Amino acid sequence: MERMPSEEEVLNRMRDGDESAFSSIYRHYHPGLYVYLLRFCKVPSLAEDLVHDVFLKVWEIRERINPQLSFSGYLYRIARNHVLKTIHKLADDHALRAQLFMQLQEREHSNETDVLSKEYNRLFQEAFAGLTVQRQNVFRLCRQEGKSYDEAAAILGISRNAVKKHMVLSMRFIQDYIYRHGDILIASCMVAAMMN
Repeated sequence: MERMPSEEEVLNRMRDGDESAFSSIYRHYHPGLYVYLLRFCKVPSLAEDLVHDVFLKVWEIRERINPQLSFSGYLYRIARNHVLKTIHKLADDHALRAQLFMQLQEREHSNETDVLSKEYNRLFQEAFAGLTVQRQNVFRLCRQEGKSYDEAAAILGISRNAVKKHMVLSMRFIQDYIYRHGDILIASCMVAAMMN
């Protein structure tokens, strides 16, 4: 996104508490930020809420903004961090996750669930393929076949601690992969599923 005309001056005014300057920044960056966040969450009302949260954060920390640096980069970094926090919150908060699912169901009366399920499976398979063979074996035994760490260690001929380490690193890798390549709903479902 290109800088708005006299952006440095507007940012300086906003830093000093000028609400009209803040409104100018908001109007300029809102459309692009909305599209960016919608790519993550796929729910227009949630994307709009996330945009408002991001701009609220910008207002709260306006004194820290350096007008000489790229405001766009700063804004999108705040937005990305906020989306990741929201994913974790969705994974932990069953009521919030249920509300998001309801919004999705109201929005789409098609086979959206099948599409999401296929997308999750595709992303999971891509992430799984990126694991080492040993981590794939550990993950398959412990998560997909329900074996205990001790049972997996005996089958693979490695220590229980090695199994545990492989599981932790596998889950972290899969979560990171889906965060980077999926949307917010898929990532939150994946995190919730892996925590069970």
